[in-house]
Amino acid sequence: HGTPADGGLFRTREPAEVVEQYLAAARRHRGVLLLNVQPGRADFLDEVKALEQWLIEPDVGLALDAEWAVDSGEVPGEVVGTTTGSELDSVAAYLSSLVRANDLPEKVMVYHQFHTTTVVDEADLGPHPGVVLVKSIDGVGAPADKIATWNRLTQDLAPHIYTGFKLFYEEDRRSGPLMTEAEVLALRPQPSYVLYE
Repeated sequence: HGTPADGGLFRTREPAEVVEQYLAAARRHRGVLLLNVQPGRADFLDEVKALEQWLIEPDVGLALDAEWAVDSGEVPGEVVGTTTGSELDSVAAYLSSLVRANDLPEKVMVYHQFHTTTVVDEADLGPHPGVVLVKSIDGVGAPADKIATWNRLTQDLAPHIYTGFKLFYEEDRRSGPLMTEAEVLALRPQPSYVLYE
């Protein structure tokens, strides 16, 4: 949020009823629900732990949106937020512990990135048993700009991190046509995950 909201953290947690509605919809379609965290001034790990009742379900994963992770004195939307590979690693370790303790299938952990500064020291994000890490590259704009962002952010990617690509129905079309399925699948490395918003 652009306002302090819950306890001055510039974020709001969705009520349990809302999460349950989305989980029921995902299950009707035999899908996986990804709970997206935009933490404002809160810590990612604290926000993720607040979702534990759903994360111990076999069909619930996680997405982390560092663009909206800001420091004290900063306001989401006024600055581009950041996180660190170490902070992402702590969340992945926590998810791995849930998988182990609850005998769960693999959990997906998506982290969104559109700029090189959004995730600092990404090499500190290590592999964790039972957690599939997906770096979702989500730059907005014309196809050429999105491809340039893709090429920049997939360089030297660790082998335990899969790639994802994000398309925006409205925002991308302001700069040109929406990329086609063939164009997205022609990217190298080929995305393992494609998100339309």
